[in-house]
Amino acid sequence: MTDTIPPDLYRVARMGWHVLPVHAASRAACFRGAVDHATCDPDIIARWAARWPGCGWRVVCGPSRLFALDVDRPGTHAADGVAALAALVRRHGPLPPRPMTRTGGSGGAVLFFRHDGQALRGQAGCPAPGLDPHRGRQAVTIPPGAHPATGGAYTWRVPPWDVPPPPIPHWLAALLAPAPQPMPPRRMAADRAPGVLLRALHAVCDAPAGMANTTLNARAYALGRWCGAGMMDMAQARDTLLHAAQRRRIPLNEARATIRSGLTAGLRNPRPVMRALP
Repeated sequence: MTDTIPPDLYRVARMGWHVLPVHAASRAACFRGAVDHATCDPDIIARWAARWPGCGWRVVCGPSRLFALDVDRPGTHAADGVAALAALVRRHGPLPPRPMTRTGGSGGAVLFFRHDGQALRGQAGCPAPGLDPHRGRQAVTIPPGAHPATGGAYTWRVPPWDVPPPPIPHWLAALLAPAPQPMPPRRMAADRAPGVLLRALHAVCDAPAGMANTTLNARAYALGRWCGAGMMDMAQARDTLLHAAQRRRIPLNEARATIRSGLTAGLRNPRPVMRALP
């Protein structure tokens, strides 16, 4: 039954590339949920080829352990991906030999690399206009098939059975790495808490004569606001203030009452949570 499979498709299936059939005129999958059913099983592919003769084919990157970089040519596309890729290569270094298709009718290309699990962005135009990365559940057209707009045939410039997909170049993976996630606002503020505690300690210890208890109350209120916002540990705030009071020789009972009063008042008026910068 596998004799119904186009020879090039049979070769990539034997390499573990998971494919699915698409309508020749639209690139839409021939059946719902096709991405989740993409396969390298020759018997299933043969049944699809017999049911939809003349259909196009796409490879799903994730289960095939592939990363594909679609390089657009100007004319059929707004951006010049060929020039953009050439500029990146001049700046960062050459690309290794890799499988590559010729996009039917447009003169573009798709470059295939082995994906070893790196986190990569998949938005069109990354890492430069005219370059479209594909990974995970994303799929790209492979031969045999025709471009739905131009009618031109997809062909292999460098077939994967001659040159297997190499690892993604480090510089390309770095350019496609997701942007670091901003630190959550509470975490950002919490990282400042040790400095706030230290300043409260020094303020009480260095308060002018006759102002030690007043300063202790003010600092307790300030730390209470941090605790109320969830950005500081209450026990740590209390212990720091009590230590400062003892160093300043404020009577213990008086210090405890002042600290309790200040912290309680501050808890009722918590600090606004600091926002992360865009």
